Amino acid sequence: MNTNIRSNWLIFLAICSFMSACNSDPIAKPRGYFRIEIPAVEYTSYHHPCGPTFDIPVYAKVERIPTDARNDDCWFNLAYPLFSAKLHCTMVRFEGNPAFYALIDDVHEMVFSHESKSTGIQSLAFEFPTSQVNGLLFDLAGPVATPLQFFATDSTQYFLRGALYFQHAPNPDSIGPALDHLRMDIIRMIESLQWTKP
Repeated sequence: MNTNIRSNWLIFLAICSFMSACNSDPIAKPRGYFRIEIPAVEYTSYHHPCGPTFDIPVYAKVERIPTDARNDDCWFNLAYPLFSAKLHCTMVRFEGNPAFYALIDDVHEMVFSHESKSTGIQSLAFEFPTSQVNGLLFDLAGPVATPLQFFATDSTQYFLRGALYFQHAPNPDSIGPALDHLRMDIIRMIESLQWTKP
């Protein structure tokens, strides 16, 4: 009989403790993201065989992409392994205003093709007369595939276009710190851009 009383008493205590634990409303915890270690800013000058010279961060890797030898177009990526991101770049040599305007139209078409997913598109114009570099940097807000795009040109023969892609589903909250850091790197690349003959 003692064992029955003890077991009933234990069951009663267990029920009371469960009941008292459920007297407050549950609180949802916010979703967390992995901490991204932002490296120290350090740049090195890079001369691409296609012609341009620009500064790249020491933690970026240039991936050259073989092209058809019949034209002067050149493709390369700047890979950022720390951020699981790549800046896809296209370098084009052109002649005449019709080709120049066609390249500008292509850039705008590629940027604004993300308009349905974007919550806003901001552009920043830049002009560096001493190095004959001008163009636009586009910031695409929201869950877009490519949150940052740019073009830089001398308006007479050289045209460089870039689009930043992260290698995972687009989530502006989780890529925010990395995107801010890479934006600075891309601006430095544009500011240091020099057109040289290959």
